[in-house]
Parts: sequence; C-alpha cells; structure tokens
Amino acid sequence: MTESVMQGHGYYNAHSELQARSAQASDPILDTALRELAIPATGPITLADFGSSQGRNSLRPIGRALSALIARGGADRDFAVIHTDQPHNDFASLFTLLQESPDSYLRDQPHVFAYAIGRTFYGPLLPAGSLTFGWSSIALHWLSRRPAIAPNHLWFDRGPPEVRDAFAAVAAEDWQSFLTHRAKELAPGGQLVLVSGANDEGGQCGIEGVFDFANEVLQRMVADGAVPKAAYQAMTVPVRPRSRADFEAPFRSGLLPDLKLEEITIAPTPNPALDNWRADGDADALAQVMTGFFVGAFGPTLFGDDQPSENAFALRLHQAIAAQPEQAARELVTGTVRVSRL
Repeated sequence: MTESVMQGHGYYNAHSELQARSAQASDPILDTALRELAIPATGPITLADFGSSQGRNSLRPIGRALSALIARGGADRDFAVIHTDQPHNDFASLFTLLQESPDSYLRDQPHVFAYAIGRTFYGPLLPAGSLTFGWSSIALHWLSRRPAIAPNHLWFDRGPPEVRDAFAAVAAEDWQSFLTHRAKELAPGGQLVLVSGANDEGGQCGIEGVFDFANEVLQRMVADGAVPKAAYQAMTVPVRPRSRADFEAPFRSGLLPDLKLEEITIAPTPNPALDNWRADGDADALAQVMTGFFVGAFGPTLFGDDQPSENAFALRLHQAIAAQPEQAARELVTGTVRVSRL
C-alpha cells in the first residue's frame, strides 16, 4: 500500500481542530528553536513543512516562524517555504488556502515564496545543507507501510503481539530514516520541531476508544452487507504513535552523530469539544467533532474513493459516539520533539 493522505477537497482543513491545538501547544518549543537556530549568512532562508496535508495546521506555525526569522534575518532576505506530502495529497487545497486565506503567511510578504514537494518524508527531499528550519504538524505517527493486519480490528494495538511488534519495528525504521535524511538536509545550526501522535507513560495515545467505535461500526456494516468482509479485514490503519523511549532511541544508538535531541514533551492535547461535553452533556456536539476528526484523518485509508460507504460509516460513527460518549472521552496524546543540527 502507499502512504495515506488526509481527506481531500478541504475536508481535513475543516475538521482538524484537534491537530491544530496539538501544534499550538508546542509554541514554547517552537519559539526556543527559532531563537537558537543559526541564520545562514547569505542566500535564501529555507523552511520545510513535513506532512503539510492541505495546509490549515501549517499556516500559524509557519507564519510564526517567518515572523521570528524575518526579525532576525532582515525584511529583505528571501524565504522559501517548502510543503511536503505524498504525491496524491490535495495540494490544490493547500495552494488555494495560501492564496485566499486571510491568515496566509504570504500576505504582504514579497520575499516569501511557497513551494511543494510530492514525495514521502521518509526519503530525501532537499539539497544537502540547504534547510534552516523544519516543522511537522501531526504527521510522523503515519507509517511508510502497513507491516501487518490486526485480525478483526482497525487499530494495531488491538492485535496480537506479533502485529504490535511488526508495527513497532516499522515505526522505528521510519523514525531513523526520517532523521537520517534531515541530518543531511539541515545546515549546521538548523533546527527541527516535530509534533506527532504519542503514547503516554501508560502506553495509551487517547484515540483507542474512537477506534473501537469505528471498528464496531464497520463490523455491523459487514454484517449488513454494506462493506465487503475482505475489505474490512484489510483496514488496519498504518499508524503507530511513539513513546518517549521510541523518540529517544535513534539518538542513544550513536547513529545520528550530527543531530542532538534538545527536548521532548509528551502531553494530552486540549479538546474543547470534550471540555464542553463535560460541562453541558451535549453528546451530539462531541460526536460531531470526533466523527469529523476521525473521517478527515482516516477516511481515505479505510474507504479510498468510495464516498457512499464513507458517508454511511460517518453517520453510524456519529450515532455510536453520541450514544456512549464516555468511551470517546479521552484527550489525544501529543509528542513534541526539538532537534538541532550540530
């Protein structure tokens, strides 16, 4: 299978508030990176956005980074912002957003230029030594491939030990590969700030309950003949959040001598919909947010271009969450990693 992308035609942009809040919570780490990175003496200053999707969750942090670097490097310096994602990503929505959004970092910035690369971030993307700052908003928990199928479940951690081990092995390979290529692309003194799904000390990432709902809905759709059984059995999602030890492992191995892990935080992401439900008991509102989040992130992986099946699934998922909201009542866990190039 190819690496997955988010729901297109602007849907992910409209239903990724949780991802945006995860990114926003990383602002203190982002600001530290922008203060400490080395500004190149000449030439353009290059920023990369790894796993851009349709751009909504990139506008604010990239804009924040540009403001800080323009203040440090001068208003007359040229800046290149390079958004990267899979070749089948909805880049049209990304560039429409950059052109039309009042929050676009391109507004009133004649020296800022936006580009896109349609290639996996687990491989090489940029010329050696050309990158000043790299950012990623909630993308690195996606694997380069699905290494195994969890029997009768969408979520790898509900599978047997051999499935969990296979996912862990690919997640480790992918993390090592991502960092190895970034080590070549970063200029000395460059920095990365990477926000990703993560596991807390108890090994939980917070999304397990929603995946259980989704799995139960799909099993009922199989029983109803709405989804072929063979299709359902191939739907394990290629996502594996990392623990603190997982994030730290490549740096402890000595295989990344040019990179330094500066800091890492793992914490729950604020979820206003969850807070509102706890305050007012409006389960339908919570279900609407969580269904939109789930379909925006995972719908294309589950259903491809089968929009009728996805729509039917979304309706049933909404109903299931609204009926038992406490099962979905967990904050998602996010890891933020800051890395410097020596």
